[in-house]
Amino acid sequence: MKREVLKPVFLLNHFFVILYLCSLANGMADLSIRGLVPIYLAALLLMDISYIVSANVTGNRILYLFCGLLALDGWYLLLSFRNAFLADLFFRLLSPVIIYVSVRFILVFLFQGYSYKYKKGIDVLLMITCVSAIVSVFLTKRIFAACYGVQFVISILSFLFIVLYHHERVGYVVRSEKKALLISVGITVMGFLIYYFATLGIRDHIGNFGVYLTVLIFSLSIHGIVLKESSGVPLSTVFDRGQRWFVFAVCIAALCLISLAYQRSALLFAIEWNVFVFLIFLCNMILGWNLRKKSNMGIKNHYTAALEKLRKEEQLKAEFSNFLHDDILQDLLSVKNMLGKAYRPEVQDMIYEALDGLNVRIRERMQDYHPVILKNLTVKENYQQLIKEVTASFPQRHITISFECPQDIFIPEPYDMLLYRILRELLTNVCKHSDGDCAWIILAFGKARAILTVSDNGTAEISPKAVTNALSQKGILSVREQTEALGGSMDVSRNQPCGMQIRIEIPMKGDVSYQHFVS
Repeated sequence: MKREVLKPVFLLNHFFVILYLCSLANGMADLSIRGLVPIYLAALLLMDISYIVSANVTGNRILYLFCGLLALDGWYLLLSFRNAFLADLFFRLLSPVIIYVSVRFILVFLFQGYSYKYKKGIDVLLMITCVSAIVSVFLTKRIFAACYGVQFVISILSFLFIVLYHHERVGYVVRSEKKALLISVGITVMGFLIYYFATLGIRDHIGNFGVYLTVLIFSLSIHGIVLKESSGVPLSTVFDRGQRWFVFAVCIAALCLISLAYQRSALLFAIEWNVFVFLIFLCNMILGWNLRKKSNMGIKNHYTAALEKLRKEEQLKAEFSNFLHDDILQDLLSVKNMLGKAYRPEVQDMIYEALDGLNVRIRERMQDYHPVILKNLTVKENYQQLIKEVTASFPQRHITISFECPQDIFIPEPYDMLLYRILRELLTNVCKHSDGDCAWIILAFGKARAILTVSDNGTAEISPKAVTNALSQKGILSVREQTEALGGSMDVSRNQPCGMQIRIEIPMKGDVSYQHFVS
C-alpha cells in the first residue's frame, strides 16, 4: 500500500471504532468494568496512532507498521468482551494476523528493513501458517485451535532461529536500544501487576495478554524515535508545545463537565473522547496537506524542514533532468549525426569514444545524486555491485579488485550510505590516480566500529608531502572531514610492498542510527 494512502486508512479505522462504540451505546444501557477497561485502553491506542501517524512526516514504514499493530490490538481489545457471533468471528480472525504482524515488525525493527539470510523462506513460512490459521477460523474450533497453535510455535521458532543465526547483528541493535528496551520491560511488568490486582475479581482478566507484549516492549523505543521529530506534527505550525497542552487540558475538562452535567455514562464519555481525538487527527491531516501545497509559508519547524527536504529532492531531480538535456542529449545527437558516416573507421572511433564518455558521465552523475543501496540485497551484495559499477566507469583501466567482507555483515543507517560513498570515492581515486593493476578492499565490523581499508600496488611514493597532497584532494578531503566529524579516523600509509593504503575507522552509535532510520 502506498504511504500517502496510509494516513486516510488510519483515520478511517478511527471512524469505524467510533461507529462500533456507538453501536455498543445503542445496544447496552451501561457496561461493567470488564467492558469499560478494554474500551478505554483501545482509546489510548487510537490516540497513540493519531500522534505517531501525524508525527511521521516522511512516511517511514516502520512507524506505519507499528501503528498497524496498534490498530489490530485496539480491535482485539474491543472485541474481547463481546459474545455476539460476528464479534467472536472477527476476534478469532485477528489472533493469527496479530502474531504474523508482530513477528514481521520485530524483524523489520531489528534489521532496519534490510535483507538477511533466510528472509524469503521465513516470510513465506510465516505467511503460510497465518493464512492457514485464518482459513481454519471458518472450520471447527478444534481445527482453529490446532492451526493457531502450529502458527504460534512456528512463528516463535522462526524468530528464534533468525535471532540466533544473526546474533551479532541483532546484538548490536539490542545493545543500542538497551536502555529503552529495559525501561519498556520494567514499565510492562509494573503495568501488568497494577492491572492484575485492579481486575482481580474479573474472570479471565489476563487472557491473551501475550498478544500485546510486542507493542508494550517496543513502545518506548518507537516513541523515543518519534519524540525526536515531535515538533514535526502539523499542528506545531499553529501552536507551540505549551499551547497544545493547554488546549488538550481544556478539552478534557470540557468533556468531563459535559458528562457530569448530563449524567452521561462512562461509555458515552469514551465515545466523546474518541470523537475529540478523531477531529484532532483530521485537523493534522488537513493542515499537513495544506502545508505541502504552500511552499512559501516560511514557518521554521521540523515539519516544514522535512518538507524542505522533499523540495530539495525535487530540485535534484530537476538538476538531473537538465544534465540529461544539456549534456547527454547533445552527445547523443552528435552520435546520431555521425551514424550516416559510420562506415568510415575514424568516425566509428569517434562514436565509440562518445558513447564511452556518455557511459562514464551518466554513471558518475547518478551515483553523485543518489547512490543505489537496495534493501532486497545484503550489505555485502550492495557493495559488490558498487565495485562493479565503479570499475565499469573506467573501461580503459584493467584493475583486479579483491573485496573481503563477512557475508552477514550489518552496517546500520546512516553508516551504510556513508561507507558506500566513501568506498566509491576511494575506489574512484584508485582508478584515476593509481598506476597499479590490483586493489584490495577490506570491510570489517566489530565492537560497534566499521573499518574500511583500500589499498593498491601502484608506484606512488608515500612521503609526508605525498600524503599531504593526497589528503588535499577534494574527494579525499571530503571523506576525511566526514570521518572526523563522526569521531572516526583516516590514515594514509604505504602498502607493502608498494602502493598506497587508506584506512577508515568509524564508530557507530545506535541512537544516531535509529534517529536516521526514522527521519
